[in-house]
Amino acid sequence: MKQTIIPIKSDARIMVKCNADLSVEGNEESTLVVIVDQGDSLRMREDNGIYRIHSDTDCRLLLPSTAMVTVEKTGGDGQLKNLKSRVVIGKIGGDLKMDSINGASVETVGGDCHIYAAIGAIELARVGGSLTADGGESLLAGGIGGDVHIYNFSGKVEVNAGDEVILQLSQPNVPEIRVKAGSDIELFLPENANCQLALKSGGESIEVHASGQEVELEGSEFSVPLGSGGAIVSLTAGDSIKVTDRDKADSVDHDSIWDDDHWKNFGFDIGRKVREGLKIAGDSMDMAIKEAEKASKMAGREVERVFRDLDDSRFRPGPRHNVVGFSMNDNPPPASAKTGPSDEERMLVLKMLQEKKINVEEAEKLLNALDR
Repeated sequence: MKQTIIPIKSDARIMVKCNADLSVEGNEESTLVVIVDQGDSLRMREDNGIYRIHSDTDCRLLLPSTAMVTVEKTGGDGQLKNLKSRVVIGKIGGDLKMDSINGASVETVGGDCHIYAAIGAIELARVGGSLTADGGESLLAGGIGGDVHIYNFSGKVEVNAGDEVILQLSQPNVPEIRVKAGSDIELFLPENANCQLALKSGGESIEVHASGQEVELEGSEFSVPLGSGGAIVSLTAGDSIKVTDRDKADSVDHDSIWDDDHWKNFGFDIGRKVREGLKIAGDSMDMAIKEAEKASKMAGREVERVFRDLDDSRFRPGPRHNVVGFSMNDNPPPASAKTGPSDEERMLVLKMLQEKKINVEEAEKLLNALDR
């Protein structure tokens, strides 16, 4: 893994391409953190205040929440969280997850799309799989290949889905809704809802149990105001239609959808590897220090041994010995003045230096001692 950190302005523009999975997370820091699975897969450059990032492997971005983010494409899944500026997304090869974002324009999602706690308008041109959206202002989804589940949107909702659609709204004054589905449509409203229903089924049943209306029929079209009327709620289904305020839609298991342990571990793995690297370096340094201390002690003992050998050779008696009480008529030879270390002594010191048993400073001290 490789991690790159650079300081950026809070309103910087970020454009990213990723051939694998991508995670973009906003925070309160004024830095851009780029983490990639393989270091040589990352290419970055800055052009007139626009930071362009291209990764061939999994990529995680941590950046200011107010930065303006454009995801040009991902080869795998995409995840965006905690972004206060509207995001622009081109092509997502896999699934797309958006959590706490301030609006988005999305061109293509190859897999499923999950939206949670959105602020601002969400525009989806095409989603190959299913769509789940929980919390937001307005939603415009042009072409959804699978099911659609929408909860608690306060603004206009316009959806075209290939399979069934389930909507649950919480405010009494229902916003404008226009839904087309290839299969069933279920609309769950609060009590005392106000809107104008315009329902068209594919020849299947139409049921309305809301705001005092109790209708069950097999006709293909039906229109009726709920409460004091209001915005148009147009539902066109390939099969049946159900509108009720008696039940609630099944809740969404967000924990299973927003399982981002992969990205959490993605960051932790780097920290762990750095800590392990520091520990290995520290252990190597301790070992080196111990080896140096050991070598220093051995060199010291070797120098002491040499001094002892020199002392023994300097004061050892020669071939002539005096016997107590007898002079043998021989006068002892006069003491000769010391003229420096002998060639043999010099060679011994130089040999020790060559074998690195002593260093240059110790060799100089040893020669000076022999010179006295």
